[in-house]
Amino acid sequence: SMIGAGKISFGDFGGTSSRVSIYSSSDDYSGEYLVGPQVPSEFSNVHHADVCIGRHVIFGAGSVVLPGVVVEDGASVGALSLVTKSLSSFGSYFGVPARKIGARSRQCLEKEQALMASLQI
Repeated sequence: SMIGAGKISFGDFGGTSSRVSIYSSSDDYSGEYLVGPQVPSEFSNVHHADVCIGRHVIFGAGSVVLPGVVVEDGASVGALSLVTKSLSSFGSYFGVPARKIGARSRQCLEKEQALMASLQI
């Protein structure tokens, strides 16, 4: 699911597995404000920030992405991970919070070129 007042953008050739949640808004959990959709904005402190997801990005089942994150091209996120900070291109990430555990192959870029050539685009 994707929800929030900020913009959420996706690049080509990426995907999400089941139960992936991408948020571009978040309540203030400090206890200093009221929370919930029924509360007028002057009594809450909802944070809104765009989420930008690059090309060839993949998210494993149950992953959660928080507001303000940029996921650069080719990054992969393992199942049940919590993405709280931006992710570098072609890195493999996993955990709560998500942390880099390795590199991801760039061979998908060659496959993209072959696909486009076969479509004569």
